[in-house]
Amino acid sequence: MSKKLAAFARIFISVLMIYIMGILSFASLLGTTGMETVTEGNGMDTVVNRIREMKESVIYYSDDILVNLIMLALFGLICFLILPKMKKFTLKAELIFITVWTILIGTIWVNSSMVQPTFDSQYVMDAAQHFAQDDFSDMSTDYIQQFPYQLGYILLNEIIIRIASANFGEPDNLVFIQVINAVFLALIYDGIILINHTVFKDQRIRHLTVLLLTFCTQPIIFCSFLYGIFPAFAFAVWAVYLEILYFRKNKLWMGLVSALCIGLAVLFKTNNYIVLIAMLAIGFVELLQRKNYLKDIACLALACVLSLNAVPVVTSFYEKRSGVEMGDAIPYISWIACGMSESSRAPGWYNDSVVVGTFKDSARNADVASEKAKALIQKRLDYFKENPHYRKDFFYRKFVSQWNETSYQSIWNNTVRKQYKEKGKLSQWVCYDGEEKVKSYMDFYAQLIFWGCLLALTGCLRNRNLASIAMPLMILGGVMYHMLAEAKSQYAISYFILMIGVAAYGICIAYDMFAKRMQKYPKFAGFFPLPETLTEKTEVPETPAVPETSGTKTE
Repeated sequence: MSKKLAAFARIFISVLMIYIMGILSFASLLGTTGMETVTEGNGMDTVVNRIREMKESVIYYSDDILVNLIMLALFGLICFLILPKMKKFTLKAELIFITVWTILIGTIWVNSSMVQPTFDSQYVMDAAQHFAQDDFSDMSTDYIQQFPYQLGYILLNEIIIRIASANFGEPDNLVFIQVINAVFLALIYDGIILINHTVFKDQRIRHLTVLLLTFCTQPIIFCSFLYGIFPAFAFAVWAVYLEILYFRKNKLWMGLVSALCIGLAVLFKTNNYIVLIAMLAIGFVELLQRKNYLKDIACLALACVLSLNAVPVVTSFYEKRSGVEMGDAIPYISWIACGMSESSRAPGWYNDSVVVGTFKDSARNADVASEKAKALIQKRLDYFKENPHYRKDFFYRKFVSQWNETSYQSIWNNTVRKQYKEKGKLSQWVCYDGEEKVKSYMDFYAQLIFWGCLLALTGCLRNRNLASIAMPLMILGGVMYHMLAEAKSQYAISYFILMIGVAAYGICIAYDMFAKRMQKYPKFAGFFPLPETLTEKTEVPETPAVPETSGTKTE
């Protein structure tokens, strides 16, 4: 029965993700969603409303399909040519390389960009700086009172700032925390590489993961944005990796550390409840197969307890330190109401009147605001039911505005914010003179990832290893959540990084098919050696005899 449940879960998730990635893959060939900064009066409109200066302005562009197909084939061919040359690279060498590369390039970028926290990130970082000086006046501000879930990330930065101040004096700017962002990004990359190394025996998938991550530009440019996305997601990825290791090696400490990591991930960014749910789903199925109930239930229960209590504990901690009692916060359901409403940015994007406006109109009473949000949701559902064409258009445009905006607001975040000082030559070129070229590269690169991910999911249908759907399940959770709640393309960047890990599997599948066909042409066959695994069985039992790895065979 447990094996049938595992097979059903794997097939169900794979089919759902094939449908989602199919839409995204074909949409990426037809057009691109742009995140632009346009001064009002330039005569440009979004599909929904007029663009306003310096706002999140989403524009839907049509692409040249032929050019996209050519570039997709070219990028794929480059991967095929490089892959055989990576055969001798060890796991240790690849981890060292990707770590050093990411931190180095990330450090160069943030020191060139010199972006200063602005808007929400400024409120968060100002609070962290003030708390580090034992000034808790920010606890009484509207921002902290309305969004107390930010206190987790504020605590992390308070600790970092206190350590920096004690050792190097009061910092002049926060670029050093942007460098730490690059360190967390490197940890995310390391975790994804290790997941693929553990899940799949075919180490070419690991090689391709390293290759694809090396040439991914969006996250590097995103390092200058201080909002907790990378620190939180680093802990989430390692939580998943340690959970997979725990079920492979049956070592209790791995399960306990995994629970701690997901608790910290939720503390720094509550969106990581999505990852927690994915971990619980996989853990439940594994639990039924292993029948090691006591330890498995203990680890899963600890993950729940830590995650559910992380924010309340930190909130109470700051209440005691400051002497300021937190009132009602904006209820979670307001974000669902926001996600189902129109916005001046794009369908389902942030709408201040729905979130903050409704809360203030409710005299800051969460129960009253919740009832108003429910009423708005019901109104929107009725309207969707009565207008099916509008409903399809609304959710399609909401979907592509997030996932097919292939810069994921990385450049936009470096363009609209304040500066500590003038940008360096690299940032100046990326954000202005070379912006069109950089965005074109991002678009072509993303198309490769989308199609590679789609092909990988067809492989997951046949691969009996449950862990092969761990990353697709997290992506599915992110897609479904943001289809209902507030939309924003910067929220998709974490899941796009996961797509890279999934796409490596798909590109490996494509390589095997391509290499087999190329054997008919002796002049070119040498460039695409046929892997030994092509004629071997590529699946292993769900509970492998060798605990370290499972998935496809080695080369």
